[in-house]
Amino acid sequence: MTQDPPFKVVIVGASVAGLSLANMLQANDIDFVVLEAYPNIAPQVGASIGLLPHGNRILDQLGLYEKILQVAAPVNRFSFRRPSGLPLASYPDMDRHLIDRHGYPMIFLDRQTLIQTLYDNIRDKSKIVANKRVTTVSLGENGVTVLASDTTMFQGDILIGADGIHSTIRGEMRRLADMTHPGWFDAGEEEEPPCDYNCIFGISRPCHGIVPGGLHEVFRNGSSYLISGGPNGRVYWFRFEKLPQRIRGSQIPPYSQKDLEEAFDRASNDPILPGLTFSTLIENRITAVLTLLPEYVYKKWHFGRAFTLGDSAHKMHPIGGHGGNAAIETAAALTNSLVAALRKTSTPLDTSEITTLFDHVQTLRYPRVMAVKDYSHKKQLNEALDSPLRRFLALHLLPRVREQDVTRSYSAQIPGSEKLDMLPLPYRKNLVPYKDELLAKPKGRGPVWFIILGIYLACSAVSFYCRWKSPLATDLGNQINEALTEDALEDDALAPLQRARTGIPLIGDRVAFMAAAFVTGLRNPTKQLGRLQLYSLSQYLHPIIILALEGFRGHFAVSVLTWPVIWIAAFQLIGFSVVMPWYCIIHTFVPDDESIWWPLGRQVPIRSARVPGIKLQLLQLPGNSFLSLYPCSLLFFE
Repeated sequence: MTQDPPFKVVIVGASVAGLSLANMLQANDIDFVVLEAYPNIAPQVGASIGLLPHGNRILDQLGLYEKILQVAAPVNRFSFRRPSGLPLASYPDMDRHLIDRHGYPMIFLDRQTLIQTLYDNIRDKSKIVANKRVTTVSLGENGVTVLASDTTMFQGDILIGADGIHSTIRGEMRRLADMTHPGWFDAGEEEEPPCDYNCIFGISRPCHGIVPGGLHEVFRNGSSYLISGGPNGRVYWFRFEKLPQRIRGSQIPPYSQKDLEEAFDRASNDPILPGLTFSTLIENRITAVLTLLPEYVYKKWHFGRAFTLGDSAHKMHPIGGHGGNAAIETAAALTNSLVAALRKTSTPLDTSEITTLFDHVQTLRYPRVMAVKDYSHKKQLNEALDSPLRRFLALHLLPRVREQDVTRSYSAQIPGSEKLDMLPLPYRKNLVPYKDELLAKPKGRGPVWFIILGIYLACSAVSFYCRWKSPLATDLGNQINEALTEDALEDDALAPLQRARTGIPLIGDRVAFMAAAFVTGLRNPTKQLGRLQLYSLSQYLHPIIILALEGFRGHFAVSVLTWPVIWIAAFQLIGFSVVMPWYCIIHTFVPDDESIWWPLGRQVPIRSARVPGIKLQLLQLPGNSFLSLYPCSLLFFE
């Protein structure tokens, strides 16, 4: 990968995104320079950051994971709390569970500490230049030129904007694109990002009840808290509050110190834990900042030889902990594409090749970034009890959810992450494969989806006709109608047809219809027909076993769509052959996400798997009672 002259990357912003990219370029012997506007590379701005397993995986490739473990402790317990601060649900050993699943834990630490670790790993510190605020950018056919506020000039082959939400590089990209390529960026796109919440984030000295490794999420009406115990007793905390109404773009104002104090006053009495209120965190604070939380993924991340990553291109709500990890991922994807392009040629990359490279990175990353943005937003809605349904699910269903299902919600966004393709991965055991560990790349269904769906629907329609329409035009239909009219089977006084066991006429009529339909066959003088009817009824055993076992399967346990009682009732009332295709449709198409192929969550609990099939037949007793709606049940077996 030798270029003449050597390829050089100009990175604006010594952020997590910028310094992560710098470390990746260093690992591939690609020249770079990082320009930071502030005098210090790692200032204490009062922020903490969560590193998720997939972020730690990339840092491990760079030799940084073990260094981070030396200064930060993994999260080992998740605790969800009611508005009163009382426990809602608690899950211990989460560090072990995440390591078992993904090879790495979740870690909270000072953002300053992470920045310092990334900076310390750069061998040539002269490549990290502080106090260089970029003001103007020039994009040429053969390279880029960057002018700092002190008139210092820097040149390179490509320009990377890692300068945050108020990105100078993105502004310069738009300015230049409007001059030469009008329409490249959507007009007014920067005015579109919505903002529904604000956040006070801070770091406090040790507080009673908050221990290292403990993560507390407090659900409240219109607000929520995320609090984590860090190293040396430090407490990292976030308070999220919903705004009176959504604001956008330039409507998003900066907050003042007065605004922060007023926010403290409003929330100081909020319970965090029993015996601990937010006022204690305020009193013990080391730093605290009030800010608004716009959420966006821009449609275009690049122009010419300039590319943006991190908050310059995509920003999600911090409650999910994905912001910094997404920035690291995008940096890895960019490095992969850049290294691959440079290895193909010894001549300088022209602008069209650079544009193709940037397009590839955005196309690869865009769907995943959108997914984690949406996940983070929905998580905030849930924890702020944003609707009656979300309130019910959070306060009443969550305490009944198993640890495995809670972990799965955190894990769902992890396996599809990026890594550095050219660097080795240190060996870490993980039960859930990352996408690069799969033997084959998952693909969309395409036209096959419609063919399979059509077959299922056709089977259901034919079964419905044969079961409910066709018999009514035959002698069997006449017998059923007579039974329903006379409330008796074949004028047999020993077999009165009862209707009312539920008190619901609709159900009573349907039960009577089914009893008349089934028993008419069982009591038919032709013994072969009765035997055939009994054989048909016995075939219910197989779908009941399938329904019961699948309903207990881990990743289906919390889905109403897989509850056996619902499907068995539908079988009895509508018919097995009519309903079963719909069951297959739901199992084929609804759970269509990557977590379905995880080995975790697919098992059936042993206590459920041990139930013999004959016992599951007891689930048919309600249906068999339909056929025993007359006093002499012996007639059923004649």
